[in-house]
Order: sequence, then structure tokens, then C-alpha cells
Amino acid sequence: MSLDNFYKLRSDFTLIGLTGRMGGGCNDIAEILSSPTNPFGDLKIPENLNINEQQKFRICKDFVINENNEWQQFKLLKYRDVLLLFFLAELAAKVGNNIKDINLEIVLSLFRGVYNEDFVKTSRIGQEDKTNKLIEQKIFPFIKNRIAEIDNYFKIFNLQNSIIEIQNIDTNCAEKGLKPVEFNELFFGNFSDFCTDFFELIDKCNPLTRQIFLQDVACNLRSNGTVFYSETQDANNIYIVAKIIKSIIKINKRAEGQVRLVIDSLKNSLEINFFKERYSGFYLISSNRDFADVKKYLENKVSKSFFNKVKIQLDSGENEKVDNAVEELIDLDNVHYKIGEFKKGHFNYPDLENCIQKADYYVFNKSLEKSDSFENDSTKDKSQNKLKFTYYTLEMQLLKLIALIHKPGIITPNAMERTMQLAFSSKYNSGCISRQVGAVVTDEFYSVKSIGWNEVPQGQTPCSLRSVTDLIDNKNSEIFTEYEKNGGNYDGLSFLDKTKALIPKDKSIEEFKSDLNGHNCPFCFKEFHNAFEGKDNQVHTRSLHAEENAMLQISKYGGQPIKGGNLFTTASPCELCSKKAYQLGIENIFYIDPYPGISKTQILKGGLKNPNLYMFQGAVGRGFFKLFEPYMSIKDETKLRSGLKPVPSQKVVANQLKTILAENINITKNEKLKNYLDGLEDDNLIIEKVIELMNSGLTSKKD
Repeated sequence: MSLDNFYKLRSDFTLIGLTGRMGGGCNDIAEILSSPTNPFGDLKIPENLNINEQQKFRICKDFVINENNEWQQFKLLKYRDVLLLFFLAELAAKVGNNIKDINLEIVLSLFRGVYNEDFVKTSRIGQEDKTNKLIEQKIFPFIKNRIAEIDNYFKIFNLQNSIIEIQNIDTNCAEKGLKPVEFNELFFGNFSDFCTDFFELIDKCNPLTRQIFLQDVACNLRSNGTVFYSETQDANNIYIVAKIIKSIIKINKRAEGQVRLVIDSLKNSLEINFFKERYSGFYLISSNRDFADVKKYLENKVSKSFFNKVKIQLDSGENEKVDNAVEELIDLDNVHYKIGEFKKGHFNYPDLENCIQKADYYVFNKSLEKSDSFENDSTKDKSQNKLKFTYYTLEMQLLKLIALIHKPGIITPNAMERTMQLAFSSKYNSGCISRQVGAVVTDEFYSVKSIGWNEVPQGQTPCSLRSVTDLIDNKNSEIFTEYEKNGGNYDGLSFLDKTKALIPKDKSIEEFKSDLNGHNCPFCFKEFHNAFEGKDNQVHTRSLHAEENAMLQISKYGGQPIKGGNLFTTASPCELCSKKAYQLGIENIFYIDPYPGISKTQILKGGLKNPNLYMFQGAVGRGFFKLFEPYMSIKDETKLRSGLKPVPSQKVVANQLKTILAENINITKNEKLKNYLDGLEDDNLIIEKVIELMNSGLTSKKD
């Protein structure tokens, strides 16, 4: 029996989003998945893996490369291409859809409208003194040489009215007779090549200029609905780019009958939520590398852009130019990673930290030039009892993901995944209103010894359950500290006085509560206290850190030795927690997102026996359940697919039948029958003979 239809929802619609730090490996993932031929056919499974892990990868590979599961390459839907589509729509509006009327002033006005020159600190396209007249010397001639192509885009993509037509791409396809196949082929073919040529042109000037241009356009669109800078912000525009991507996905589905798309790259967590809420077949991959590998990757990329050479081929002057450009790119990535603007309500900004936390599957693109590659590492334990950690290659990680997407539950999680999932689930117990973190401590065999999350000490009320209005109204006073109610001296004002002063003077406390529309109004004591003092002291937090809490649980409920054990955390340990882990003899620390401090270099790498630090690889969170929960039991599905069903031999059935008959025969009245059955001892034909006897009896009865 074929069960393929049960999996068609997965096989016919797979949408993968990519996120992560700059240079983290998203391009490598996109390249593998967009391969026209199966990229996993020649994949070698390392023999020094734990035997069960070897089996898991063999099962995944057999499934993915099977000829009946024909490989279908993913199309790459580049976020930058969608942004350029918006930009061309504005160009269409400027020239009245007649691209032949274009002139230098129009192009200059377009690029200069993207930013506010009164506030920018880094060079933008159009600032001639800093970009060497990039528009006049490069971009404008490029546009003039590609007029025929751009004119075709105006027609095929219906770029007539800057915003309105773009927002209704899928509707226009139906109303104006545009064939989805034509749109699909153009967008993923010629138009994608056009975008590549355009951005490579800018890269040759400075890759940072391109990155900032894309950043500005995306922020403007999510803020005011156009590519141009404006102080106006409207939350209704936050999903404008995501909605266009949705339309392109819909067209792709119409054209090809299925969806196999990779969106590269997503840097806004609200857009990620948009896709998660709309598509059950959406999977977010977070990709990362070691910082040294990131830097090397960026150096070679910039070297090729500037000089068409790799880094080691450059002279001293060229090296300096490349190094400066790389440092600028890394600084920009750090800005995109931080969520300070996002916390202020500027939801149009990039917030990579939040994006990474929302991933379903974490890929760590480990350089196999390192000493811990499979081939060079002879310390791995193949026994089934003690699982030594080894980074998987990028191809192995993607093989596993594709197999699990198209056949959920084809394999079970590994020790790292199941433990990190515990940590991930536990973080939602946290009452911290700033960030929820979970942690798990195991012994060396990955047996769980304790679970913790960032939380106030037991017996105190978490911040999420307290309200500033209750503090001011003196309600539920037992959940507030003596300091909060009566303490503090900030220029003669108490903590409570300073807190009351935060309420707008033109509103009563009742009016303030009414504006909350029934929502609780928790507050962070550390944030308030630090602000009142004009300091930034982390010691005033009410909560224990997740890692600290997990380690303390072991002492609290009966100590267990964890020397040589493992610590799993959904963030990464800070300096204080790192010291505790070091002191306890933790051997391995698995983390999802690096802590923005010096714990790694100052503490965890500061002794003779340092813990191993591993960035997590695998499925977690929502993705864990989507990928590992099978549609039906493996045994039942295997029986249906193979037709294999073990049955007892005729001899076994015969003996069972003889036993049943013998137990129900009255020996005194049916001694002759009993003797007859006893005479059939070990007779393989007992069933036939009993049936013959029954037929004879029926015949005699009729006679």
C-alpha cells in the first residue's frame, strides 16, 4: 500500500527561511539546497561516529537519495531581489513607465531619497564625496545598458504605480492575464541575474554600501510603506515585504504545482513570525560559524569584490583596504544583531538576536580544517553508552533536515537535541520580562541531573506576575520587597516615589490602567533602580540565571557528582555562571547564542582544564516536534509499506487448536475424540484433519 499521499503536504510545500550573523553560512546552505542534482549522493558517513548515529545518517541518506524520492532542487528567493523590485516600482513611477525617459537626476533622487543625510554616519549611495560618484559612473550607465530588461520587468511585474501594483502581484496575475509560469520564470531567472549583476556592481565599490542600502530600503518599507526615508511610522506596513514574498510564493505554487523555496535572508523577527503563522511547511534555519571562520570568509569575499583575488594574493595596500572593509561589515552586523531599537518599539529595524532565537533548526558551519574534524579526530568513542560530541558537516546537517521534513520521525533526536529541547521548553517557565533562558545539567552520559530557568528565588513572586499599578496602589503588598515599598534614596526620593513619578502627570492611576486595555504592567526592578541611580549594574537583577539555577538545584535536592558532565543553555553562560560551571568541573557547554560578554576568553579559556564550548546543531523548539513526531507508528507504517507480517507456522497453529479443543472436551463422554486428537501429536496436517472430521460429523448428522 502506498502512503505517499500522507506526506504530500510536506513534499509539495517546503519553505525554508535562512537567518544568522553575517558570514554565518547562509549562502552555503542556499547553494547546496539549490543544486540541480542531488547534493547528498556522494556524502560519506564517518565511521568514527557512535554506531547509532551512523545508522541514523544511513537511514536519512537512503531515503533522500532513493530514486523514487526524486531530488527536486530548491529555488532561491532572495530578500534583496524583492527589495530591488520595490525600488524598480518607484523608478517606474518616476519615469511614468517609460524607462527611456530616465536621466541621471531621476536616479540620483531615487537613491538619495532612501536616507536622511542629516543623520547618517556611514556612507550611502548618492553621497558623492564618499562613494566616488558611484551613481554617475557605475549605476546610471548600468541602468541605461539594461533598459530593455527593465522595461520588460515593468510590464511583466505590473510595476505601474510604485506600491499598489506590487502589493497585489498575485491578483494582477489573474486580472491582467499574466501567466504564473511567465512571472515565475522571469523572477527566478532573468530578474535574479539582473539583481546579482546590480549588487555586484555596488560590491566592487564597497560591500558595506550595498548592505546599508538594503538595510535602509527594508527599514523604510517596514516603516512607511515606501523605499524612501520618512519620519512617519505606520505599523500596518511592518509586513509589506513579507506580503510580497507571500504573493511570489503563491505564484510559484501556481506555476509549478508545488513549493520548494529558500528565502535568504531574514533579519526581522516579526517577518519570521508572519511566515510561521501562515505556513505549517515553513522551517527557519539559523546558520553560524566560528568568528575566525566568519572573518576569513568575509576577507575572501571582499577581496574578490575589490580585486578579484583571494586574501593571500593581496599586497599590503590591498590588504589594508580589505581589512578596513571587513571591520566595517562586522561592525554593521553587530548593529543588526542587537535588539536595542526593537525594544524601543522600532519594529522595522533588524533584530538578529530575536531571529536566531526563533529558529527551528540550528546549523553550525564548522570548518573541517580544524583538528576536530571527523577524519582527524581519533578520540571519538563509538560505544553506544558514552556519546562523544562531534560537529557534523554542513551536508550531513542538511541531509538530516531534508529527510525529517519529508518524513517526520524517520529518525529520533540525538542526545544533544533531546537535552537542548528540555532546556528550550524549560525557558518558558521563566517569569523574567526581559529574556527567557533555559538550562539543563547532565552527567557525562547525557543523563539529566537538573533543569533550570532564569527566575527569582523560590518563595518570591516573578516579575511577570507583578504590576507597577499594584505597587503604587499598595495592592498585593506581600509580593513586593521592603525596599520597593519603603526604601531607596534617589536625591531624597524613595523607590516608590520615583516609580509614581513615571505615571504621566495628566493621568490618574485609574486612567493609566484603563489605557493598558486589561494588560498587566510588570516592571524590571534592575532597570528601574539602575535608571534612578544613573548606573548600569547587573548585580541588581532579582532573578537567578538559568545555568546558575540548574546547578543550584543539584545541591538543593541532594548533591550528585557532575564533574565531567555537560551544561546546555539556550543562550550561553555569562561570566558568573561560567565560573560556577568551571568550578564544578563541567566538561562540555552547549549553547545556542553567544553571550555578549568576555566569559569565553576570560574565564572558560583561562586555565589548564578548560571546558569544551560547542555551538548547538540540530532541531529545537517548534521544529523539534514538527520534525521528530511521526505521522503514525513506524511499525504500522512499515507493515503497510512492506506487507511483511510475521505469522505462526501451521504446526504452532495446529498445537494451539488441539489445546483449545482438548480443554473443552468432556473426557468421559468424548474419550474416543480425545484419543483421536492425541493421535495427531505434532501432525502438521492437524487443521485439515480436524476440518475433515467436522465435515464428516455434519454429514452424519444430516443423514
